[in-house]
Amino acid sequence: MQPEKSMQIFEPGPRLIERPNPAALPAIDVVGHAESPDLRSYWCVLRKRRWIVLAVWLVVFTAVLLATLKETPLYRARTLIEIEKENPNIVTADDLFEIDNVNSTFLETQYKVLESESLARRVVRDLGLDEIKEFNPPRHWWSFPSSAAARFRSFAPAGTPEPDSDGLYNALKTFADRLDVEPVKQSRLVEVTFDSQDPVLSARIVNSIASNYINENLELRWDAAQKASEWLSQQLVGVKAKLEKSEDEMQAYARGNGLLFLESEKGTTENIVDARLRELQTALTEAQANRIQKESLYRLVETGDEGALPTVFDNHEMQELTLRVSDLQAQRAQLAATFSPGYPKVKQLQSEIDEAQQTLDRERARGAAHIEDDYFAAVRREALLQDAFSSAQRDANSIAERSVQYNILKREVDTNRQLYEGLLDRLKQAGIASGLKESNIRVVDAAVPPKKPAVPRTALNLSLGLLVGLALGIGAAFLQEHFDNSLKTAEDVERVMQLPALALIPSLESLNGRGRGLAANGNSVAAPAVAGAMSRGAGGRPLPAHWYRIDNLAPQYSALIEAFRGLRTSVLLSAAGQPPRSLLVSSAQPGEGKTTVSTNLAISLAQLGQRVLLIDGDLRRPSVHRAFQIQGSLGVVSYLTGQQDWRAAVEKTSLPALDVLVSGPVPPNPAELLSSDRMSKLIQDALDEYRFVVIDSPPLLNVSDSRILATQVEGVVLVVKGGDTPRELAQRARAYVSDVGARVIGAALNNIDLHREEYSYYQSYSYQAQDAAPDAGAAD
Repeated sequence: MQPEKSMQIFEPGPRLIERPNPAALPAIDVVGHAESPDLRSYWCVLRKRRWIVLAVWLVVFTAVLLATLKETPLYRARTLIEIEKENPNIVTADDLFEIDNVNSTFLETQYKVLESESLARRVVRDLGLDEIKEFNPPRHWWSFPSSAAARFRSFAPAGTPEPDSDGLYNALKTFADRLDVEPVKQSRLVEVTFDSQDPVLSARIVNSIASNYINENLELRWDAAQKASEWLSQQLVGVKAKLEKSEDEMQAYARGNGLLFLESEKGTTENIVDARLRELQTALTEAQANRIQKESLYRLVETGDEGALPTVFDNHEMQELTLRVSDLQAQRAQLAATFSPGYPKVKQLQSEIDEAQQTLDRERARGAAHIEDDYFAAVRREALLQDAFSSAQRDANSIAERSVQYNILKREVDTNRQLYEGLLDRLKQAGIASGLKESNIRVVDAAVPPKKPAVPRTALNLSLGLLVGLALGIGAAFLQEHFDNSLKTAEDVERVMQLPALALIPSLESLNGRGRGLAANGNSVAAPAVAGAMSRGAGGRPLPAHWYRIDNLAPQYSALIEAFRGLRTSVLLSAAGQPPRSLLVSSAQPGEGKTTVSTNLAISLAQLGQRVLLIDGDLRRPSVHRAFQIQGSLGVVSYLTGQQDWRAAVEKTSLPALDVLVSGPVPPNPAELLSSDRMSKLIQDALDEYRFVVIDSPPLLNVSDSRILATQVEGVVLVVKGGDTPRELAQRARAYVSDVGARVIGAALNNIDLHREEYSYYQSYSYQAQDAAPDAGAAD
């Protein structure tokens, strides 16, 4: 990478000034560093702004105290009311075992009823509150005229309710403001409170609210029951007539169409044709089953296997005959094994077998004939039932066609009957409800007159006034501190300007025990007591009150002398090895004391025994000649314009080592003169003859003269007026000097008030210095 090239700018005049690239310079924090909260700094702010805190606190506390003492005492009476679930008219078994639970919507509705205007009207009228002065105060001259209600009534249309009178309106408004309804959480209880100037009246109003609330609830239920009874009675007459008419139409249609209905055991009605059809269907089904059974036996008879017929097995006589034939055959077989068929015994057995067999065959034939007769009888019965069922079915179909309209009429009758019975039941319930005097609202605790007023709460109000006043006072203090953006302490200078604080220079008034007074140019204005201790110029003449020099200050101002000695020490130690010999003293704006600082810094350096030249570089508004009471027109301007050598314009002072080169006449082009080569040569030649050269310069932010001079010296000292110079201006002045490549040694915090909290530590040190400094020598 190539090294950064320096940037060049042209200031007025022929001289070319080089300065480094601003990007290569150290960055200046314009907004300041973010710091963590410091409780000590907060405490310092409160101590510094304590009078504001005390003033705001006193105003707020006094206002609260006066308002509390002026407030009319109010007594608060309270009652506790329980709102249970609304009782049904008739308690059922389900209601007895139902979990007791109240809907939140119902409770919220009741709370609003307690705050309603209708209930308030009842209480106001019962107790005559509109006649009491507390609720109906006298009208002022600016209040609405009492005849306004009459004028409104004159323009209102017919039937419009009359507006409230002024007294009733005021009483209702006051009543609403004093009433408070507060539900008790997780319960059915509600607390009703009311504030009044009279404790007895307060209790009467609360009790009246509870009683009127209960009575209103009962009246609403009574009115609702009465209205329900009237409405139900009217509806019941119409429904009854409608039911009778629908029944007549149904009966007339049944007679006209030959419809006959029977009532079953279950209470339902059924057509007689349908009942006969159902019976025939049942009989036909049984006949078909019987015929199928008979037919199966008949098929066995047709096969000729009579022995397999069930009647054979079921007939006891046939069973005995079968056993006899089997037994005789067995005997014959036994004899046939021994004797021949002609044997008499065998023949006898054969004769018995034939006879038994014939008897058995006759019985079997008789059984088969009986089965055939049963089968044909079953067939004929089934046929007859089938014919009867078909005929009944035709009749049922005909009846069904005629029963459609009948069923429609019947449903209408049933509907009307149910409606009639329901209305009749509700009418009975409404009659029972209208006779009940039971309420679901109960007063748990009745109101009693309170003994102590609830308002005003003096201790609470004063405590709140104390806390609020203190909080507002602290807030006002920090708000004022926030808007105060001036540099006040060495820490502010180091944090905001990123420069070391070379010295803290107190004001004369703070050293004298007085408050600080500032002149227009920023220098201290001496009080009469201080004027006698001020410096004196040539010939012993006192200096003007705007200027002072530390070489002739009285001993009680030794702290001020030590402050400039500290500034001298900081300047000499600002660089390692070789301190800066040419110094420029400047400030951000006029009136910050740069001339006083440059003058006394030069005096302090001369007190070391080193030769010092003080140059007045402010060619626009020179002031150094006033501090030393130098008369004459020769000076820097005369040298820069080529009129004479600068050495001829140098003035001696009371200090042997200090010489002064004043500005001379005010030129029309100061910037061009200061940027010339003669000015640089003047500084270089002066450094050849003097150990230190101190230049007083104009403000940095007003003109460019100081920036031109800053490039020609080895160090720049910025003067900041404590508690007055804004941070933004100080930062900008610091940036202006850095932008031209000049070296800023640090900042001197001038004209500080030692009585302020920020400098309490410095104040204690300065008092010690006042005792020790008079005997101190010139050297540090």
